[in-house]
Amino acid sequence: MRPTFKLVAAAAALTLVVTGCGTRPSAPAENKGGELALATPFTDALGLVEAAKQGTRKAKSSKTTIDASSGDSKVTGTLLAYYDGPASKIEANMTVEGETGILRLVDQTLFINLPPSEKARAKTDKNWGKLDLNSQDPQAKAMGKAIQRSFEMGDPAKQLELVEKTGRIIRSEQTQLDGVPVNHYFVEFDAKKQLALFLGDDVPADKRAEIEKRFEGKDLRIPAEIWLNAEQLPLKMVMDMTSFVKSAGGPQTGEAKSTYTYSDWGTPVNVVPPPAAEVGDYTEMMKQGI
Repeated sequence: MRPTFKLVAAAAALTLVVTGCGTRPSAPAENKGGELALATPFTDALGLVEAAKQGTRKAKSSKTTIDASSGDSKVTGTLLAYYDGPASKIEANMTVEGETGILRLVDQTLFINLPPSEKARAKTDKNWGKLDLNSQDPQAKAMGKAIQRSFEMGDPAKQLELVEKTGRIIRSEQTQLDGVPVNHYFVEFDAKKQLALFLGDDVPADKRAEIEKRFEGKDLRIPAEIWLNAEQLPLKMVMDMTSFVKSAGGPQTGEAKSTYTYSDWGTPVNVVPPPAAEVGDYTEMMKQGI
């Protein structure tokens, strides 16, 4: 697979790398040093998610470090992002199986940095390809939706929604992560419920039935861990999809594991489009075999 398309495909693939009501704990209290003390860990997914989403929605921006692998394939990178629905802004610096690249999302438009080899293949002098995520072109539309979902999965609030809709808390503990007091949650996701969410309404009925048949009769669970600080902001999330990937016919050796590490909450994010003179239509470039 060529480098830039590999990068875009990896962004889309990130979509696959990621109930009930109980007693809510009291709000965090301040200790004598003026710092927030940890609240009692939540015992139910709904309580945990609602508290954490309040914090992430207030902060709106963060830096995310991604380290994902499946068999011999590896994706690493950082996302600097401001999450606000259609107004979201993201800059991703990704390395996919040794190939590096840059993606920018501004005003519902994805900008893809082109290496020299792909500029030559597309017969263009442009340094960037532009993909409108709301394009009506069938190929661009499908890719745009996949990429949009992948970027949403970099949004901690979206990942937390997965806990609410498809997971349950197994147990928790209070510990430290890199010297920061945290509530450490051990979570279990229902893979079939996650799959149903990701498939959405875009997959034809026959294809959906084919996919669902592959998991028929299997009780597939995805273990995960989440670390939240005293402000109920996630600092780290780990999902282990090894068992699920093997059941789905993926690599039978090695791990399929994704680690998201969050930092710089509330930091201003300035992501701007590349200069117009350096940008070409990525849909047209794909027709050149890029």
